[in-house]
Amino acid sequence: MKKRIYCVISMILLAAMLFGACGGSSQPGSTASASPGTSGSSQTGSTGGDQIKDVPREKTVIFENIEGRVPLPDNYNPYTDNQYLDWGMWQANQESLFYYNYETGEIMPWQAKGYEFNDDFTKVKIFIREGVKWQDGEPFTADDVVFTINMIKSHPELRYSTDMNTYVQDVVANNDHEVEFTLTQSYPSFVMDYFSVKVWDTLLIAPEHIWKDVDPVTFSNYDLAKGYPVGTGPYKLVRSTETEQVYDRCDTWWGAETGFMDMPKPERAIWVTVGSEELRAAKLVSNEIDAAWTLGRSNYETAKAKNNNIVSWYEDLPYAYLDPGVRGLYFNCDVFPFNDPDVRHAINHAINRDEIVAIAYEGMTEPAYTMYPTYPPLKAFLDRNEDLFEKYDIKSYDVQKCKDIMTSKGFTLDSEGLWRDSGGNRITFTIIARSGESDKSKVGPILVQQLRQAGFDVDFQALESAVYYNETQSGSAVAWLSDQLSSVSDPYSMLDAFHSKWYKPVGELSSKPSRYRNSEFDALVEQMSVLAPSDPRFMELADQAFEIWLRDLPCIGLVQAYLLTPFNSTYWTNWPDANNNYIHPGHWWVTGNILLHNIEPAK
Repeated sequence: MKKRIYCVISMILLAAMLFGACGGSSQPGSTASASPGTSGSSQTGSTGGDQIKDVPREKTVIFENIEGRVPLPDNYNPYTDNQYLDWGMWQANQESLFYYNYETGEIMPWQAKGYEFNDDFTKVKIFIREGVKWQDGEPFTADDVVFTINMIKSHPELRYSTDMNTYVQDVVANNDHEVEFTLTQSYPSFVMDYFSVKVWDTLLIAPEHIWKDVDPVTFSNYDLAKGYPVGTGPYKLVRSTETEQVYDRCDTWWGAETGFMDMPKPERAIWVTVGSEELRAAKLVSNEIDAAWTLGRSNYETAKAKNNNIVSWYEDLPYAYLDPGVRGLYFNCDVFPFNDPDVRHAINHAINRDEIVAIAYEGMTEPAYTMYPTYPPLKAFLDRNEDLFEKYDIKSYDVQKCKDIMTSKGFTLDSEGLWRDSGGNRITFTIIARSGESDKSKVGPILVQQLRQAGFDVDFQALESAVYYNETQSGSAVAWLSDQLSSVSDPYSMLDAFHSKWYKPVGELSSKPSRYRNSEFDALVEQMSVLAPSDPRFMELADQAFEIWLRDLPCIGLVQAYLLTPFNSTYWTNWPDANNNYIHPGHWWVTGNILLHNIEPAK
């Protein structure tokens, strides 16, 4: 305990020193220092690209890498199943066929100019935009799309392999600019789900002329001398280290050449590791970063008082925007005792969500009892099923109910007030989270305290992203904090994430790793999958599947994801906000590309 107190005091002192040193910040017109990586000097730990040109700070935009440290800075393979490339690769170097705009509710054509389903949604044609080029000058064609899908299908180790094998029967190029998918079933949201950045990432297309000669499972897609990674985006990677990724604007870009869109204004885009929330706030104050990960209310208000150029989605409370990533406590439903729905319900009764809201989020969110964000169509769905919350007593915080359930299942409290099973074994487990996500690092200790008061021998550990994803996806983890990035407009995708088709035995990787299985639930979700959300039968099936989900509770919703994502307008303006909502502010999404194209230099 003394060590923990000392660490907290040290962090506070460090933050105080940093906030107090804000007078020495860089000013517009100066050349950025080597610290943010905009000078030509080398950096320790660089995997290449040490000698890069000088770019003035006012022509450089600096994003925080929300993942924290990058353990494999020489791996840019976007199909590696447990690695995410939201440190610039997604946003600057690559592009998507389409982008879904949460603010307008529209799908924005990009590499493709449109798509067309047949009457029963079993076939879809995607029309590739003419003039799109890879950064090495090769044309981007329908053949690249066909190659990518077949490559993913033939390698089960790759991301999206299960999805493409499940839903794609065949894919062909009718000509250079038309690709046709034949699906295994009716799937009205296929393009939305896989090619439109519905949530966070998207299925990126690979350049066939490069990937056809490599092993896609082991290929790192990184060689600065060869120009790898090659995307269709307007920025090329020039440096990659564990703490910094630097992308320089290309001399030419297909979008500007064809008149589709002007070149983005920043000449350089950098993603940097920051660390703690206090350090994040300090770097915003001193103008060292332009786009940050999340801040709590007090840190945001303190930082803005010191630098009025720091802005958020709303000018006043609640400051934050509603992200689709509802925060939840997940379980490995294949592991005792979490394979018992009653135990999961007992844990749910031990959780005081109001306390989590008040302490971890300083009042800037609201409790969640499912994994649905409360966007209008989903809130209507939840409201319609309000009686189910009463039937299964989901919203009750009651430690005694927790203890009654555990006792009824044969568990007993030992002399230290902690649960043991019928064999005398203590129920001990660790809740893990990604270390880069500061809100979860705040939630974890609160959950530990609440669950220990209810008799569970539990602790919390924040892990680097690569370790975290390996632990959860392989089944090594038994409990973890995560987001449900799925449904945004109808209830299907959240339910589908718990279908047993995603099940893999412990030791094998699964991208949706709850390992929950229920054949009755599966059958309902499968019937939903072939119907359009406008079909009356769709919602009837959703109601039935949702009741099973609440009854079995494979995951416990905690809070809605109101994220206070601050921007700094000292060097760059026209950041999105509630009054200028051209795109949502999650700059770590693939849609971060849209921000790069819209921000303007401060005058």
